[in-house]
Amino acid sequence: MSEYDFDVLYLGSGHGAFDGAGPLAASGKKVGVIESDMIGGTCPNYGCNAKITLDTPVVLQRMAERMQGIVSGSITINWSELVAHKQAVIKPLPTNIGSNLKQTGVTIIHGHGKFIDPHSITVAGKTYTAENIVIATGRRPHHLDIPGTELAHDSRAFMDLKTLPKRIGILGSGYISMEFATIANAAGAEVSVFMHADKALREFHQPFVKAVMADMTKRGVKFIPSADVQALKQTAQGIAIQYGDHQEQQVDWVLDATGRIPMMI
Repeated sequence: MSEYDFDVLYLGSGHGAFDGAGPLAASGKKVGVIESDMIGGTCPNYGCNAKITLDTPVVLQRMAERMQGIVSGSITINWSELVAHKQAVIKPLPTNIGSNLKQTGVTIIHGHGKFIDPHSITVAGKTYTAENIVIATGRRPHHLDIPGTELAHDSRAFMDLKTLPKRIGILGSGYISMEFATIANAAGAEVSVFMHADKALREFHQPFVKAVMADMTKRGVKFIPSADVQALKQTAQGIAIQYGDHQEQQVDWVLDATGRIPMMI
């Protein structure tokens, strides 16, 4: 008889966990998964699936543009209805993922896990042991370390907006920034992207990136290269983004899309 409660215990229930936990349990291993938030982690609940759902009407808009002459009229996006639809799509996912894991024999433990030693984790005062513990806690949004950073929001908050702000400032120009800038612009917001350097999507093929930026600029997205954002300040007109050489721009809502960092335990 094993001296441990589990053969494998996962801390976190995202793709790094459920892609392995299910097959392991199905093969006869005793497997546990600890999760303090929603089963499935970021991607199904407030990442990939949610973003794809919000982006689908934008794809439809672009298709209609390309088919003008064959089809007529423009497509507008009802933001509040879109967010409600997104929620309806993702709401069942944690339950479905959890059920699939349980059917293979995985034990799901809800709560915040804390290491006691290399083979032991405590959750809500109860200790669980495992021969092997997999840290699958994923990443969380990075927050720019500037005065007023509490006025900025992350991608999860953007996807939960019931009403689309008129003026949105996005800090950073990675893929999260560019995706949400595209979606917000297509839904009717005035979008400004405050870039860290003079290139967006620096890890991607730049000729393609320049073509994407040119299209977004034509559609009304404003890019501010090497913005050097220094502070956010609440004002009577909204939120002032202070950047560059004593420059300032007023927006109604700020998305901090400056990257994601490891979720430390």
